[in-house]
Amino acid sequence: MLDFAIIFSYAHAIIAILGMCFNALLAYLALFQTPRVIKSYATLIVNFAITDFFACMFDFFVQQRLIPSGLTLAYVSNGFCSHFGPTTCYVAYSLMLHFLSHSLWSLLLSFSYRCYILYKPAPTRHHLVFILLLIYMPSLFQWVSFLWAQDEPEEIRSVLKEAFPSYNLTGHTVTGTKNILCFSALYTILHMTLPITPVYICILILRRKIISRLSYQGVNITKDTKNLHSQLLMALTYQAAIPGFYLFSVASYAIGQFGIYNHPALEYFTFSSFLFIPFLSPLASFIFVTPYRKFIKHSFFKMAHVEPTENSSTPHNYTNHIHVIG
Repeated sequence: MLDFAIIFSYAHAIIAILGMCFNALLAYLALFQTPRVIKSYATLIVNFAITDFFACMFDFFVQQRLIPSGLTLAYVSNGFCSHFGPTTCYVAYSLMLHFLSHSLWSLLLSFSYRCYILYKPAPTRHHLVFILLLIYMPSLFQWVSFLWAQDEPEEIRSVLKEAFPSYNLTGHTVTGTKNILCFSALYTILHMTLPITPVYICILILRRKIISRLSYQGVNITKDTKNLHSQLLMALTYQAAIPGFYLFSVASYAIGQFGIYNHPALEYFTFSSFLFIPFLSPLASFIFVTPYRKFIKHSFFKMAHVEPTENSSTPHNYTNHIHVIG
């Protein structure tokens, strides 16, 4: 018989560690390898990198299994947090959730920013930090309120033993909420699920406006700057597709929550699917943003002691100053 705890634990560990490495590299590139014409946008890239780094880190620390049972929602933690007790696991889990929700709002802000600066001067870094703090508030409130949704582990164990007598949870760290209809738990569930559709609709509208603006011949930006805009739009479009993993997570959770079907693999899959979001997100910038891609390529060749082949003798000038870019 397959031991899903071991299989998913190894999968979480590998993906989470790689995700942390990717996001740490992205933060470095945003801080030190960003062309001047998109320097203010680097603030949003750093926000993405930090958010996704900690989402991966807490996932690695918790490695959560989600078991819905009627109005009860139980969490079985298989990560290192289990050595520190159920409260530590629960707090770390709530932190992971709030980073995942903040990542979705950050994606919407990134599209909004790219659209805004095609029409008006770019906001300063201080303004961007202030805006980031504003959109972070719902996620911060989610984290704080969710801390009050924790019930006694023994009560959760009793519910699970009655609902799933075949589950052997001896020696596992169990936490959870006995009644998800309480405000602190319900707000978290709704905030993690409901915004996905309206955010995606807004993203599609903004993407269409950006493409239309970049295609307009009268827009006053240089060719190199327009190329950078296009690259960032490609990266954002790729990133916008990644949260589709939310749908798989929500679907697996709903199947168990509504009592349609319960199975350990499905319960582990909920957060395994979530983990792909912060793991894949930084790859968008590595692939589509030319300065980052060139830096990674040249660094790889240098470590491999291989002489890179230049495709063109004319370097692109990314330092042109124009009024619409930060």
